[in-house]
Amino acid sequence: MKNNLIISIGRQFGAGGRGVGKLLSEKLGIDYYDKELILLAAQEYGFDSEVLEQADEKSSTISGNLLQWIESLVPGEFLAKNYLSSDALFEMQSNAIRKLATERSCVIVGRCSDYVLRNNPNCVSIFLHSTEEDRVQRICERSGMSPQKALTQIRIEDRRRAAYYNFYSDKTWGDAATYSLSIDVSKVGIEGATELTIEYLKLMHKL
Repeated sequence: MKNNLIISIGRQFGAGGRGVGKLLSEKLGIDYYDKELILLAAQEYGFDSEVLEQADEKSSTISGNLLQWIESLVPGEFLAKNYLSSDALFEMQSNAIRKLATERSCVIVGRCSDYVLRNNPNCVSIFLHSTEEDRVQRICERSGMSPQKALTQIRIEDRRRAAYYNFYSDKTWGDAATYSLSIDVSKVGIEGATELTIEYLKLMHKL
């Protein structure tokens, strides 16, 4: 394996994960992956990317335990025709992440990528968090959503992300001990979080 640098970003909803990820990608001259992993997995396994995207959306709204219960009741042929199980999609994306890590340096947002690459010494994991006020403001500016609706969405998405991560890993989503670096974006902003990450990478001799 080449010494590719992999930056895995975990984040609270609305904390600026996409902004920090894309800025790191630009400043370091490396690729950025988020939803793009679905396309890579589709190409790898010969699926239509729209099928995987629909499966991803369904696995995002159904908890792992509930989906397992549904799968135990529904015939396998029906499942295969109507959607991929969350476990199958997770495995596809995990394999795409591992393959990426052997091929190039990159930034990966979400997808439990830090856990998937837990045995890769070249993977640096960061977690971005922020105050609810800061996140509500960012979401409202980005989407035009009302503050109350933004706050509701924040709480729903954070619960979903925590459930997904805690189900597929043996660590705790958002716990500082889970990650190499945890940053409060409300204190330093998107630019500051990006620069802090770069300084940390230099300190750890990754750059």
